[in-house]
Amino acid sequence: MLGLVLVCFFIAQISVLIVAGFIDGDINGTLGPFEPLYTFIGGICLSPFLMLFFYLRRPRLTHSITAEPHPQGVHQHILVGGSVIQSPVPTLVRHHLFRSTAPLEMPRPLHLWALFFGGVILSSICLLPLMVFGPNVLSVLLALVVVLPAWLIGFAAPVFAWWSISSRHLGINISRRNAEWILAAGMLSTIPAIIINSLISPLLLNFVGLDAMEPGSWGEGFVLFLSAPVGEELSKALAVLALSHLIISPKHGFYVGSTVGLGFALLENAQYISMALVGDYSSISYFFTAMLRGISSIPGHALWTGLSGYAIGCWIGRGNRLPLMSDRSSYVTAKSNAKWVLYNKNGTPETTTGWANMPSERMMKLVGRLEKHSWNLPKTVPAAIGAAILGHGLWNGTSWGVSKLLADVDTLFSVFLQLAWLGIMVSTLWLFILRWLPSIVLNSQDGPF
Repeated sequence: MLGLVLVCFFIAQISVLIVAGFIDGDINGTLGPFEPLYTFIGGICLSPFLMLFFYLRRPRLTHSITAEPHPQGVHQHILVGGSVIQSPVPTLVRHHLFRSTAPLEMPRPLHLWALFFGGVILSSICLLPLMVFGPNVLSVLLALVVVLPAWLIGFAAPVFAWWSISSRHLGINISRRNAEWILAAGMLSTIPAIIINSLISPLLLNFVGLDAMEPGSWGEGFVLFLSAPVGEELSKALAVLALSHLIISPKHGFYVGSTVGLGFALLENAQYISMALVGDYSSISYFFTAMLRGISSIPGHALWTGLSGYAIGCWIGRGNRLPLMSDRSSYVTAKSNAKWVLYNKNGTPETTTGWANMPSERMMKLVGRLEKHSWNLPKTVPAAIGAAILGHGLWNGTSWGVSKLLADVDTLFSVFLQLAWLGIMVSTLWLFILRWLPSIVLNSQDGPF
């Protein structure tokens, strides 16, 4: 899955270069020049990554060999690879290929959080000599050894930790292949979002006399609190809509939406962590960037897109569907009629029908304590996307506004105030998550509509 993340990261970055060659070759926020060479080179560089993406996403097949008694059969069958099947009665051998439906299995959240916090702290310590003593043989060698693991742990571990929590405690059972498609859809939704934020919005702002490329300017502010929330939330909502065939209830919609948000945060986080690692104060900037984004921006993306997914689940529950893209009938029928055999500790088979969709015991205890103070989520798609855009815009806009107001304040005091404001925003985010959680878990219909 990390290999898929790296491939999607390069696909997103190269795609922006291809589009930039058509409208803004020097990427300075003004129209032109037209650079067909950038588009041509970008297309060539993009091709192997696209082929690698489809290779990684190829269907996983299971090969089944069945020997059946038949009067016209034989006693011995030679298989490919030199294996031989020998039977006491005449048999016919049949080969079957079918897609693997192995369920998603995530590591325990505690293990992923331990990897994240331990890896970030250890990597920051290893990068500290380069910042304190400057470049020498030992400090540079140590930094080179630790920089790749630091990058991977910094941007990937917190996303997978949040994903493990939602997968384990919401009571959603899904195949690994479908789960990876959801995460990949979130990563690919960064492509239109980056194009809107980096190319289209600066051009539009330039027409009204605002420079979005100047740090601290009002043009940059408009991109952060208007363009980014609108472009990103619409891009992620379209990704959820494209996966609506996997949604069979509002709770499933929230899970799909939150996972798309985590996929989006995965690639966005990779870019921020890479920028922190190449900065002048790499050790300090890497530590704070990884820690703050791991506990703030990542669950924020999951919640905002989860609102859109929940509303799309309600929309599907009212009998709507997307033609040609959302064949829910076969999925729902398979879910309702599937016969599964489970084996207990003694090896005795126990037959059950369908997957269990009950939340975990810990989740039910938490929801029981929060149920009296729960809030209802938006149930219409425009309202949900509007709420997501509003929340995202307030997050970006207030962060930018506080930093702009404190631009002339003492550096240490300014950092303290910005961290204090971030703490207020994170607390508010978790207030909304906990207030909405009972509606997500309890008020969702988990069966065929």
